[in-house]
Amino acid sequence: MSVVCNTDLNGDQQMKTIKTLLVDDDYLVIQDLKNLVDWNKLGFQITGTATNGKTALALATKQKPELIITDISMPVMDGFDFIETVKKDFPNTYIIFISSYASFTYAQRAMENGIRDYILKNEITSQLLEERLLKVAKTLHNNRQISQEQLCSKLSAYFHFKADQLPDMPFFSQKYIFLFFSLHLPLEKLKLHFLHLSQYGRKLYDVLAPIVSAGYPHSFSAVTDEIVILCINPADINQPVCNTSVSILCHLFQKQAQELCRCDVISWYDPGSYSLSHGRTLYQTVLPYLHFYGSFPTESVMNLESFTQQPFVPVRTLFPYHLLEEGMNDFQLFFSQLYSHLQLLFDAQDADSIFMLYHNLLLQMEELTNHMISFPATNSFHSLQEIYDFFVHCYQQIKEYQNKNQYESFSVPVHTAIEYMKKNLSDNNLTIDQIAEAAYLSSSRLSVLFRKETGQTVNDYLTDLRISHAIHLLENSNYKIYEIAEKTGYKSSQYFSQVFNQRTGRRPLSFRQKKPSI
Repeated sequence: MSVVCNTDLNGDQQMKTIKTLLVDDDYLVIQDLKNLVDWNKLGFQITGTATNGKTALALATKQKPELIITDISMPVMDGFDFIETVKKDFPNTYIIFISSYASFTYAQRAMENGIRDYILKNEITSQLLEERLLKVAKTLHNNRQISQEQLCSKLSAYFHFKADQLPDMPFFSQKYIFLFFSLHLPLEKLKLHFLHLSQYGRKLYDVLAPIVSAGYPHSFSAVTDEIVILCINPADINQPVCNTSVSILCHLFQKQAQELCRCDVISWYDPGSYSLSHGRTLYQTVLPYLHFYGSFPTESVMNLESFTQQPFVPVRTLFPYHLLEEGMNDFQLFFSQLYSHLQLLFDAQDADSIFMLYHNLLLQMEELTNHMISFPATNSFHSLQEIYDFFVHCYQQIKEYQNKNQYESFSVPVHTAIEYMKKNLSDNNLTIDQIAEAAYLSSSRLSVLFRKETGQTVNDYLTDLRISHAIHLLENSNYKIYEIAEKTGYKSSQYFSQVFNQRTGRRPLSFRQKKPSI
C-alpha cells in the first residue's frame, strides 16, 4: 500500500501540479485546448472534462481542481450557475471564462463573480494560453503561500485556545486526520531553552509545512510551542482511513522530517478522521503525553488511542526539598525519597513536574553548596534511572567539593585522620583505634572532634571515601566487582554490594552498566 506524497525522501520538493478541469459543450474546443500547450511542462494536470455545468459540478466536487476553464453558454447548467456554486464551496479556485461572444453582459456578470480572466475563443492561441497559464501558476503559488501562513496562524491560535472559533470557511468544516510532531527535547535541553520552545516548533514546522503544501492540497499545518500539528484531508491520501494507512502516513512524514532536520523527531497519530473542534479536544487531552514522550520517547511513532482512554492526572504530591539539606549528610534518606518521587512522576507521565523537580533540585544544590554543577555533555536523559544517576553524580561532585573546601579548615588531627583513611582504604581491618593512633588522639576524643568538624562520624566518613573510590573505579577501570571490593576495604563482594546499594540506591554492576555519560 502506498500513500500519496509529492515530496522525495531527500527533501527536494517537486513543483506541485495544478489540477485543471476543462468545461465546454463543444468537444472539439476541449480537444483544441488540450493540444494547444504542453500542460504537464507548464505544471498543470487536466484531471477531467465536462460538456455541461451539472456534470462539471460533480467532477469539481470530487476532484477539487485549482483551475477551471469553462464556457459560459451550455445546456443543463450554464457556466455562471456552475461557477457560482463552485465558488461557494471552493472559494480559492481560479476561474477562466471562455466564450464565443464579446458580450458586455457576460463580462459584467463575470466581474460580479470575481472572475478576472475572460477570453474569446477565436482569440485563443498557444502563446496566449501559455501566458495565461503561467499567470495562473504564479497567482496560485502566491495565494498558497499567503493562505498557508494565514491558516497556520488561525489554526495555531485555535489549538492554543487563543481563539474560540475558526472563520466560517468550508474547509474548516471538513474532517481531518491529526498527526502531531515534536523534535526530541531531552530534559537538559529543556532546562537550557525552556523559554524558547517555540523556536523548536518553528524549526520543525518550516520543514513539514512545505511538504504538506506541495503534496496535500486540501490539508493544513499549525504549530503550538514545540508541537507541529498536521491536519491531513483524507482525500489527499487516496486510501481508506484506518490504523495502517494513518500509521504509514505518520511514518512517512516522520522520516522526511528527521532527514531534513538531521535530528530525532517524535510523532503521534490517531487512526481516525475528525472535525477540527474534535481535533482540538484531542490535542488538549494528549498534550501532557506529547510533552512526556517528547522528552522520554519509547518509540519514534506512537498511536494516541491508548492516551485518550485514560485522562491525564498530574501529580499533586510535592517533593520534600528540605531533605536535600539534611541529605547532604544522609545519602540514603534523601535518595530513597528522590527515587520514589521520580517513580511516581514517571508512572503518571507528568513531564512538567519532572522538569520542575529536576530544575529545583539543581538550583537548591547549587545554592546550598555555592558550587556550580557541571552538566552531562550529551544533554540527554532518556529514563528515570538516568536522571537519578545524574543526581547521584551531582551529590558525589558536591561532596568532593565540600570535602576539599572543608579540608583546608580542619584541625591537624582531623586532617591527619582523613589522610590516614585515604591511604588505607583497602585495609578491611582498619579500625577507629588505628586512625586515632595515627592522629595522636584517643578514639573517643577523635570521634568528638571529627564529628564536630566534618558533621559525620569517622565510620560514615570512611564509608563515603570507600564508596566514592568505588564509583571512580567502576567508571574508569575494568576491575571486576570483587576486585573493587578488595581495593576499597571490603572482605566480600556481597557485603560491598549491600553497602554500595544502601549509599547509592544501585548495585555496583547495574551502576556500571547504566552509568550516564558526563
